[in-house]
Amino acid sequence: MKVTLMGPDDLGFWFLVDENANSFPFVERHEDHPAAAAQLGWKVPKGVTSNEELIDSAIDFLMKNTGEDFKAPKHVVEFFEKLEAENEG
Repeated sequence: MKVTLMGPDDLGFWFLVDENANSFPFVERHEDHPAAAAQLGWKVPKGVTSNEELIDSAIDFLMKNTGEDFKAPKHVVEFFEKLEAENEG
């Protein structure tokens, strides 16, 4: 399943959006940026050791890839499948 990276919104949240315009909350806390970016292929740059540098690098990756399509991580696919099943029922 392909999803599109959208964000950040006014609160700094990022979302993954499916082909039906359903959205998955992908980043809800500042500290979550590295884990979220890693799910889309970001790698920790060499020499980066502080948490703030990691977060800044992850945010840069997400900003550069806003509007791009990615293969959805497994938990995101499950979220959209459950949402679809609820809408059919």
